[in-house]
Amino acid sequence: MRPPTLHLTHPDATRTLLLALAKDIPGAWVGIKIAALLLILEGQRPGWISEVLGLTRMSLTRWIHGVNASGVQALLPKPRPGRPARLTSQVRAALTAHLEQSPRTFGLPRVQWDGPTLAVHLKRQFGIALKVRQAQNWMHQLGYRLKRASHAYLQAQASEARRFRRALEKTRKPGASGDRDLPG
Repeated sequence: MRPPTLHLTHPDATRTLLLALAKDIPGAWVGIKIAALLLILEGQRPGWISEVLGLTRMSLTRWIHGVNASGVQALLPKPRPGRPARLTSQVRAALTAHLEQSPRTFGLPRVQWDGPTLAVHLKRQFGIALKVRQAQNWMHQLGYRLKRASHAYLQAQASEARRFRRALEKTRKPGASGDRDLPG
């Protein structure tokens, strides 16, 4: 008798979300590289591996060539140059929760979040000094967009305009001075 087939049924267990989680967790991407190379050793086709793991064939090719040239140490991430990002995972989580609330909750005299408001909030709450444009970039990274109020001008339809004229003619007194002013 065959063992029962296992299935993932939770709505959060999608390929896209799992791969995004692997990118967020430090070291998880190395695990995906190792899994891909293990599948290569087992004889799986590179096209199938890249499709299943959400990789490009070029990434898989680079990993294989890197391991062939330098060994498995080529899979480990190399230190990145430059200043480390100030938007850490802890700040990101707290900031996401704060952006769900009104700025007035934090003593800021605004109705909605914008770049200047967020820059002041980051300085007060986290001690992070940012310029306004960088604060706007952080808002975009977190998925927030500033939506300005807009006005829509409705164009009258011809049938509605005729109905209005007829209603206006019924209310007008015969012989009034404005008879000639109405377009007909």
